[in-house]
Amino acid sequence: MGSFPSVERGGDSTDMAMRRSQETGDQKAKEMAIIAEIGRLISSTLNIDEVYERFTAEVRKLIDFDRLSIDLCNFQENTLRIAYVSGAVIDGRRRGDSLVLAGTLSEESIRTRTGMLIQPENMDEIVERFPPLAAIFQAGLRSLMAVPLIYRNEAIGVLHFRSKKPNAYTGQDLRLAERIGGQISGAIAVAQLYQELKETETSLRESESRFRAIFEKAAVGVAEIEIGTGRFLTVNRWFCELVGRTEEELLATNFQAITHPDDLHRHEAKMALLVAGKIGSYELEKRYIRKDGAIIWVNLTSSPLWKPEEAPTRNLIVVQDVTERRRIQEENELRARQLTVLHETSVELTAELNQNALFQSIAQHALDLIGGTYCNCYLFRPELDLLERVAFAGQALFSSGTTRRRGEGFVGHVWTTGAPLLVDDYHAWTGRNREYDPYPSRALAGAPIHWGEEFLGVLSVMAFLPHRFTKADVEVLKMFATQAAIAIRNARLYGMVEQLAVTDELTSLFNRSGFFQLGEREFERALRFNRPLAALMIDIDHFKRVNDAHGHSAGDQVLRALADCVRLNTRGIDVAGRYGGEEFVLLLPETPLPEAVQIAERLRQSIADPSVPIRPANGDFPPVKIQITVSIGVAVALPGIPNLADLLAQADQAMYRGKDSGRNRVVVWEGTPDS
Repeated sequence: MGSFPSVERGGDSTDMAMRRSQETGDQKAKEMAIIAEIGRLISSTLNIDEVYERFTAEVRKLIDFDRLSIDLCNFQENTLRIAYVSGAVIDGRRRGDSLVLAGTLSEESIRTRTGMLIQPENMDEIVERFPPLAAIFQAGLRSLMAVPLIYRNEAIGVLHFRSKKPNAYTGQDLRLAERIGGQISGAIAVAQLYQELKETETSLRESESRFRAIFEKAAVGVAEIEIGTGRFLTVNRWFCELVGRTEEELLATNFQAITHPDDLHRHEAKMALLVAGKIGSYELEKRYIRKDGAIIWVNLTSSPLWKPEEAPTRNLIVVQDVTERRRIQEENELRARQLTVLHETSVELTAELNQNALFQSIAQHALDLIGGTYCNCYLFRPELDLLERVAFAGQALFSSGTTRRRGEGFVGHVWTTGAPLLVDDYHAWTGRNREYDPYPSRALAGAPIHWGEEFLGVLSVMAFLPHRFTKADVEVLKMFATQAAIAIRNARLYGMVEQLAVTDELTSLFNRSGFFQLGEREFERALRFNRPLAALMIDIDHFKRVNDAHGHSAGDQVLRALADCVRLNTRGIDVAGRYGGEEFVLLLPETPLPEAVQIAERLRQSIADPSVPIRPANGDFPPVKIQITVSIGVAVALPGIPNLADLLAQADQAMYRGKDSGRNRVVVWEGTPDS
C-alpha cells in the first residue's frame, strides 16, 4: 500500500529554482481554478444528473481515473447504492445497483471519516482484509482511492477513484480528492432535498401534511413567499437560524427587508419575470443581512406552488448557506491571481540587474501581492551582523537607514527562527519591541530570504488593521521571497562581473576603463556647476630598477603597496585608478589647486617615508626592504579645457617635468595660474 516519491536530481542552479517555483505556482493556480469551477458548476443546478456529469468532467482535469463512482449510504439496510458511475465495468455492476456495506473499503473510510489510498504490491493481503476488492483487482484496476462524503457532520456516501496503473496516486492526490469530496457532498444533499421537495410539490393536492413534514425537517432553509409582495408566509426552523430571526419576525416582513441592497435589484427582477409568466422558476446567489448585522451568502432556488386550476400565489424558495464556499472560492481566485502574479513577477525580477532598483521592486511587488499598508525589504550585512532596510513601499514609518539586530522585534524574530511569521496583532504579541508601540502597525507578515543555506534578508509587510493577513498570505510571501532570493543572487553576480570589468586585478583600484567611466561624470559635473576639480598623475621613480634587481613579483608588490597608500590618503568622493604600468591617476572633486597640491605632497611623503617590505618569490629569504619615491603632476580643470583627457594630459606633462627636474617631487602644470 502506498506509493514511492519521485527523486529529483541536479545542481542548485538558478534556472532550476525558477522552473520549480514557476511549475509549483502554475500547478497550484490550475488546481485552485478548477476547484473553484467545480464549486460554481455544481451549485448552479439542482438536477442531480447534471451535478454528477459536471462534477466528473471537471474532476478529470485534476485526477486521472479509469473508473469514478459515487455510492450513497443506506444505513438502515447496511448497503451502498451506486448513484453514479463513469468508466470501467466491475463484475457487471451498474448505476442503481446495491452493494453490501459491511467489510468494504467504503465502510472503513466512513468509519474513520478519512480518505483511503490503496496501491498494494501484494493484492492477496488486501483482499483478505477487504474481500469485495477481489472483483476490482480482477477487473484490472490497481490503484484505488476512497473518500467519505460528509454533509452536516453526517456520512452520506463514498467517492471512489480507480486506475489500472500501479501507484497511480499520491498523498497529494488523496488530499485533493478529499477537498473535492467536500464540495460534491453538499451539492448531492441539496439536489436530493430539492428533488424531494419537487416531488412533494407535485403530490401536494394529495398530501399537504407530507409536504409540511419535509418542509420542517429540511436541513436547508425553506420558505414560502407571496408572489408580488415578497411577504414571508411560512418559514422553517433552518431558515430562521440562517437569517438570525424568529418565525414571528420573518412573518411580519418580506424578503426585500433582509436582502443586501446591492442584490435587491437582481432578485426583484427575477420575481418580476416570474409574475409576468416569462419564466417558470429562477435561481441566484445573493446576500442576506442577519439581524446581528452579519452578511451571509446563500444559493436560492425559487419556483411557484401550483394548485389545481388556480394561478400560483406563492413561491417555494430553498436556500443553502454558501458563505463558506464563497469565501473559499474568493480565496482560491485570489490565490490563483497571486500565483499568476508570482510567475509574471519572477520574470520581471530576474531581468532587473540594478540592485537598488531591484530592492525597490521587491518591496513594491510584495506589497501588491498580499496587500497591506507598507512593506520593508531588509538585507543582511554579515560584516556588521545586522539587518539594514534597503527599500520600502507604501506608507513608510522609519528612516531609510533603519537597522535590526538579531532577535530584535518582528524582523529580528524572523531572522533568528529562519521561518515565516504571522502576527495578527502586534500590540498583543509577546515578542513586540515596546519602542514601536506608538506606531499604528497591527498585523504583520514576514518571510526570510534564503539562497539555499545562505541567509540574505527579510521581507516584512505591515497593515494598520489587525487580522489583515492569513496563513495563505504568508505562504505566498514565502514563495515570493524564494523568487526574490534568485533575483538578488543574479543581481549580485552581475554586479561582481561589472566590478571586475572596471577593476585592476593587481591593485583593486579602477582600471583605465573604469576610471574614465566615473571620471568623465565628475568632469562634466564640475564643468556644468562651475565646481573645482583637480587631477594628479603619479609615477614611480626608477620602477624598472625594482623589476631588474628583484624581479617582477617584487614589482607587483610595490604596485600593490602604492595602491594601498593611495587609498589611505584619499576621500570617499575621490576617484583613483591604475593608468598603466607604474602610473596611477587620482581625480579630486571639489578640490581647488592649493588643496590639491597639499594632498599631492602628503601622498608623496607617505610613499617616500616607509620602506616597502618585499618577500622573495621563492620564500627562501627574509623580506627585502625597498625605498621608493614618486613624481606627481597636478592640474586643475580651468575654463577652456574641453574634456577629462586634456586635463590628464596636463597633469601628465607636469609629472614628467618633475622627473626631468630630479624626481620625488610635486609639480603643477605650467599653464596653471600662480603655478
